[in-house]
Amino acid sequence: MNTTNDVRLPLTGHPTPVEESAELIEVTGVGLRIAEVGLVIFLGLLVCPPLLILAVVVAVPFIAISAVVAAVVAAIAVPTLLVRRVRAHHRAHQSTLFLHRLAS
Repeated sequence: MNTTNDVRLPLTGHPTPVEESAELIEVTGVGLRIAEVGLVIFLGLLVCPPLLILAVVVAVPFIAISAVVAAVVAAIAVPTLLVRRVRAHHRAHQSTLFLHRLAS
């Protein structure tokens, strides 16, 4: 049996230097872990706001301009496509708008 591994409290109730160092290492490790998490959160807060600002400055105007362009294109394309479709229908049936009005 090895007696160096047997660590006991002395009769005074104070922890031994080995126990104090073990507790210090444990507390320091937890403190370092808290510091690591805090550092990651701090870096995340430093990185995210510029990215959000960049997204607002770049993406929002791009989406707004795309919506305006889509509305202008739709305002021009929809009537044109409707007129072409009606004319194609009349050509296919060899009828004109005049004949349709007379038949009604």
